[in-house]
Amino acid sequence: MLHPSFSLKDLSAGDARMALSVARFTREELGVPLSGETLLIALSGGADSTALLVIFCALRAKYDISLFAAHLDHGLRAESAEEAEAAGALCRELGVPFFSRREDVGKLSQAWRCGVEEAGRRARYAFLEQCRRNVGARWILTAHHAGDLAEDVLMRLARGAAWPGLGGMEAVVEEEGRRVLRPLLMLEKKELSGMLERLGVSWREDASNASLAWRRNRVRHEIMPLFLAENPRFHESVRRIWRCAQRDRRAWKERLASLSEESDGGILLADGVLKGLDGADRMRCMAEAVERLGGEARADTLERVEAAWLRRLFPRRFSFGGGVKAELSGRGLLFHRAPGR
Repeated sequence: MLHPSFSLKDLSAGDARMALSVARFTREELGVPLSGETLLIALSGGADSTALLVIFCALRAKYDISLFAAHLDHGLRAESAEEAEAAGALCRELGVPFFSRREDVGKLSQAWRCGVEEAGRRARYAFLEQCRRNVGARWILTAHHAGDLAEDVLMRLARGAAWPGLGGMEAVVEEEGRRVLRPLLMLEKKELSGMLERLGVSWREDASNASLAWRRNRVRHEIMPLFLAENPRFHESVRRIWRCAQRDRRAWKERLASLSEESDGGILLADGVLKGLDGADRMRCMAEAVERLGGEARADTLERVEAAWLRRLFPRRFSFGGGVKAELSGRGLLFHRAPGR
């Protein structure tokens, strides 16, 4: 039975070790200490986010953590109101302050002229960010795990992402309008659901997760099983790729900081700086600038920018994934986010 004083001692030895591994990963690999922090859990009510809430409730006494949780009802399914109520009930059991809002994501997608998935993502992060600021939390915690990471790598491969973005989603996101931490990224879904089953904690599965209308679900249900059949340790391979990408990201973040400057609300790579780099380094700097602004660097777009710069074709404008734009001129390359993104 869960209760407001729930802690590590209420877990089995194996589950307690798993919870402590999350704190260790966050501290040692992500460089984010938890002690004394205020954190906001993004709680959908599914197995993954429910496990995230339980793990951090188990850790809160040891690390003096203040927890809050937030749930956005997208208003797309008849049962979504019941799922929001179930999420709130779980938080009451655990003594975690809970915030909930209902949005008509279908109408938002029409107003914003984007897909329902994109509208839901934008509405969710806007709500979570508002909650984070209201309670003074340092981070929004999401429940992405190793399976989600593997799917993300395959989807980025399909879109033609460049390295190191091809290594998958970042575990620490610090950009305008978002401060997100993904502390479960190295864990398997079966570990999370197994802990909940041992504790007797139920969860609600979103029925749309089974629909093949969404690209991520097609990757999850049709493509991922083929990879796992070829290599049952595929998730471990993805974790190694992710760690390689993180090392490269850290190195290039430091290098970009020394080579770029802030300009007009964006990131400028001056023409003189670009001339001092070889082609590979120029494109790596470009990719890092795009990712620093929360976008996704596509390999083909980087090649077009490089070709235009070499031929001195000014002015030119380029679009990257995630709403990031680049303007090429004799001054250099200016990266910025598109308005409203």
